[in-house]
This record gives sequence, structure tokens and C-alpha cells, in this order.
Amino acid sequence: MKYIIKHSCNTKEVGYVSWGQAELTDPYNANELLDEDKAVKTISVRMHKRAKLTDVLSCFKLGIDNNFIISKQIRAILEDFKIQPHLFIDCNVEKTNGEIIKYNILHLEGSPFPDIVDFKKSIFRMAYTISFPLKGDEPILEINDYSEFIQKEEELKNKLALTRLDKYVVNEDYNNKLDMYTLSPFHSGIFISKELRDAILDNKLTGIEIIEID
Repeated sequence: MKYIIKHSCNTKEVGYVSWGQAELTDPYNANELLDEDKAVKTISVRMHKRAKLTDVLSCFKLGIDNNFIISKQIRAILEDFKIQPHLFIDCNVEKTNGEIIKYNILHLEGSPFPDIVDFKKSIFRMAYTISFPLKGDEPILEINDYSEFIQKEEELKNKLALTRLDKYVVNEDYNNKLDMYTLSPFHSGIFISKELRDAILDNKLTGIEIIEID
């Protein structure tokens, strides 16, 4: 069993907001804000009127696939776990009454996909779009390692096709190395270990949903 975390959206817990609990106070490009080379020290956001303060806050202009606005409590918990390459950026959260609460942004960087996936045991298929779920009848591609994956990607470009990951198996040598990781570009989810899932549940952290997948 695998676990994915995501922001809570449009629930009572977050205040029934579907567009994000907070918004950037300055109209900067999110990629620039999170560019380590620009030495960004602090990002400020403002809570929407209906939104409730939770341990994890959603802000769609920061992106929701690899950025989480997190409370100090969550950061303290995460520091005891193994996470793929990442940054912690200071974040000032302004409540509707003007009060400033100190949070952090967890920004996940490049995906460790080549190391995590056992290519020989995983199932890759040829597809012509990334917009729709796989049907399961697409041609299976034989890919034994990352170099073959890159080669196949180049071959499929000539057919205007691409490689889709239908089912992935974690490399046994890598299985216990990370408690949080992404499989970009194949999956937009953020995967977590059972141990991290248990810590989230035991500490009753809010603003976050956990989904079980096969």
C-alpha cells in the first residue's frame, strides 16, 4: 500500500474554500519566489476571509504539486523524517485581523524518480496524451533501466507519443531511504511512508488529506 498527501480543499476544516486558503501579498511569479539562486528569505501570504487557519495551508499561486505552507509543528515533525531534496522557506501568514503567524514553505525540488523506480518490474505504456487516465490497453514498453527510458522517450517523439507510467514498483534498495518523495513527471502526487502517515494522524494535523493507493 502506498500513500499520497494533498491539500484539503473545500472542506469544513479549511473553511469551504476551493480556490486556496491564502494568497500571495505580492504579485510575484511563484517560480521566482522559490528560486534558490535569488536567495528568497521570506514569502508573505494573506488568509482569505472565509478560510480557517490549519497546519497546512493551500495557496494555488504557489502551486500545489510541490509546495506546502506548513506550521512550525509540521516542520518539527518532518525534520525527523527523510525527504527528497527540498527547501524550507520562511513564510509570514497574515490573518484577517492583521495578526502575523510564522509558517514555513516546504518546497520539493527535483524528483528522485530514476532511483526510486524498479524499471524491470514497473509497467510503462506508450500513449499520446498525459491529460487522461490510461485505459490499460495501450502498448507496453519494455524498459529495463533509466538509460533505456531516455532512449525510448527520444524514439517516441518521432511518433508524437510519450511514455506513461502505468504501475510502478519501488526499487528494494531504495525502499526505506525516503519518507516523502515525488514521481514527477509521471505523477503529480506527493508520496509518503507509512511511518510519516502515522505521525500525521497521531498528531492530528489539519489541512491535509491522505489517500491510499495500490
